[in-house]
Amino acid sequence: MKANIIILFLFIPLSVLISQKPSFSVTLDKDTIFMDEVIRIEFLLDNLSGNFVPPDFKQFRVVSGPNTSSSFSMINGAVRQKKSYNFILMPESSGNLEIGPASVKAENTSLISDPIPVYVFDNNNKSGHKQSQKRIFTYGNEMVTDTTGKSAVRKRVLKKF
Repeated sequence: MKANIIILFLFIPLSVLISQKPSFSVTLDKDTIFMDEVIRIEFLLDNLSGNFVPPDFKQFRVVSGPNTSSSFSMINGAVRQKKSYNFILMPESSGNLEIGPASVKAENTSLISDPIPVYVFDNNNKSGHKQSQKRIFTYGNEMVTDTTGKSAVRKRVLKKF
């Protein structure tokens, strides 16, 4: 019985550490748009502190942003911090465009996202176009799914330097 209690007290702190794993994710509301539409992109730092360096939006006009939001919670000793950076973008031209990589420079490491492709149609092709689904890019080691379960989540591996 004592061995079970000791094992229990050893694994409780481990589960708290696992649940507080830092992550960096990018959410794009749609990846296919028309020239007169905007897209919303969110960069979320979860239990990760550091300097966020936004991507180069050279093929887009920044309509709004960076809009920041942060939250802090402490439940039963487990601390969770979130910080998000949101941008609303309008394309400068049609075709295959790219949102450049963003990075987070933390204390002893830097995390870099991959470039995100966006396809922009001319306005005269609206009749045959189907709206795209929301895309979430998570930078970490485990596979995640979105909360609705309707669309697949693309997982990309972090680049460390």
